[in-house]
Amino acid sequence: MNNKIWKIKESAPIEFFNGLEQFPRSILQIFWNRSMTDIGKINSFLNPSLKDFHDPLLMKNMKEGAGRIAQAIKNNEKLAVYGDYDTDGICSCVILVKAFERFGFKNYDIFIPNRFKGGYGLTNDRVQQIADLGVKLLITFDCGITDVDEVEFAKSLGMEVLIFDHHIPHEKMPDAVIVDAHQLGDEYPFKYLAATGLAYKTVQVLADLMDFHFKPSLEKQVLELVAIATIADQVPMIDENRTLVKLGLEQLKDTSNIGLKALLKVAGISDVKKYDSYHGGFVIAPRLNAVGRVRHKTPEGRYDSTDYSFELLTTDNENEAQMWAEKINELNLERMRLSQKIYASIQEKIKIQGGPEKIIFMGGTDWSHGIIGIIAGKLKDEWHRPVLLYSQDETISIGSSRSIPNCNLVELLERGKDLLVEAGGHKLSAGFTIKNENIEKFHEFLLAEGAKLKDEDLVPVLDIDAVLEPEDISSSFWSLFRQLEPFGKDNLEPIFLMKNLNVFSIRTVGNGSKHVKMIVEKNKKSFDVISFNSAEKLSFLEKGMKIDLVFTLKENEWQGRTYLDLELVDVKQV
Repeated sequence: MNNKIWKIKESAPIEFFNGLEQFPRSILQIFWNRSMTDIGKINSFLNPSLKDFHDPLLMKNMKEGAGRIAQAIKNNEKLAVYGDYDTDGICSCVILVKAFERFGFKNYDIFIPNRFKGGYGLTNDRVQQIADLGVKLLITFDCGITDVDEVEFAKSLGMEVLIFDHHIPHEKMPDAVIVDAHQLGDEYPFKYLAATGLAYKTVQVLADLMDFHFKPSLEKQVLELVAIATIADQVPMIDENRTLVKLGLEQLKDTSNIGLKALLKVAGISDVKKYDSYHGGFVIAPRLNAVGRVRHKTPEGRYDSTDYSFELLTTDNENEAQMWAEKINELNLERMRLSQKIYASIQEKIKIQGGPEKIIFMGGTDWSHGIIGIIAGKLKDEWHRPVLLYSQDETISIGSSRSIPNCNLVELLERGKDLLVEAGGHKLSAGFTIKNENIEKFHEFLLAEGAKLKDEDLVPVLDIDAVLEPEDISSSFWSLFRQLEPFGKDNLEPIFLMKNLNVFSIRTVGNGSKHVKMIVEKNKKSFDVISFNSAEKLSFLEKGMKIDLVFTLKENEWQGRTYLDLELVDVKQV
């Protein structure tokens, strides 16, 4: 394994433990680590409810924006909803469509852009295309907040524009009605809804404005879509997001969405007893996202520009649902195949050069810019250093990057802006465009920047929530632990340490014997341990060895029975 630094979080004060003795001590430590320091916060966290939701009309311009949509519906005006090609953008559009259908409104078009034909957000070509259809009201979801010029163009063509977005605005914003909790003057208490959360809130207001008597059933109908997309977009898993995801995942088992049922079946998880963030983020969302990551022909039909995932989630025909689910699964397999090919070639280059540079910078002509971000993230996790990858075209290259806390990508790309066509993003994730003639110079710039990184900056720190003894993992502990879900950003899956375990048995398992399965024991209690894709790294482990084990807890189903596994995060020989 990597030489990680193990950092155990500071113990909560003894007064905190003594004041809440009804909870297991290890669970209390997790509460403390997450700043839940009183019984009120703890109970609210353990029992999320729709009753705790904030009033959507607290959002700046929500009343005006939703009111204009309601007016268009009542007057049967032609409108268009414009989204994004990722899971959050697609599901936002689906939620609006589901509401339109329930309201009996049909005079609309849906536009989901193609990553490979214009990319993210509005473009003048697409705006013209929409105007040519006679659209008078253009509504964006999950995009639009930075499209100043494109909104002006839309207005010059006689369209009104409503922007519903959750991204941080620039100083200059489009001249339109904007609903975005990040804008100045917004008083909505929670700023981190995904676009689907914003769509959900918008539909709630629309239902009231339309005097729709079946509002509760409409809210429930789309909850699982909000859950999946909120997980996929990696927004903070706290407050309303956590409530939406928790309730949505509970509903997923009995979803009424025909397309989603077909996708669960094709993905092999239709019989799961309890869905969690893993199923949403690593099984369902990658398939929905694959459509926007792999080049393909978009379908033709009543929507002018859309994609397979949207069609899947809006069809009411079981045969169509099966067809779209299979197509999507094929694209995901292709995405995985392409990703593995690129990943293997990068690892081979790193091996040839004797190890990775402090900032990894590589690209290729056959590297799809739809998937290099995923690969950059994987390499960043493996090597714990900034990774910038690019897809090279004839004259320019499009890049994607991922970083570590000690290297701010926004600042890094700003320092290298003279060599770039454009760049933007966040501290740990960003995109860039560069002329091919500047690639070598930019590489030299990154080598110089990498030299500024200290060796200790490139050593990952493993934050451990609590040290457990075997007897701590009791039925009461496990019952409360499950209530901590769903996990995600700002409510990370707890990581534990158990010391001085004996390796009772160890073997490799799985296709190609890539995984490791162990039984460890201490104090006359034994646990099953699983570690994926790590047979080579863990080859030093032997039966009878004493180890300290860092792990997460997993509940697994096998032949109708439920088991508790320790999933290995790191291990050291004692």
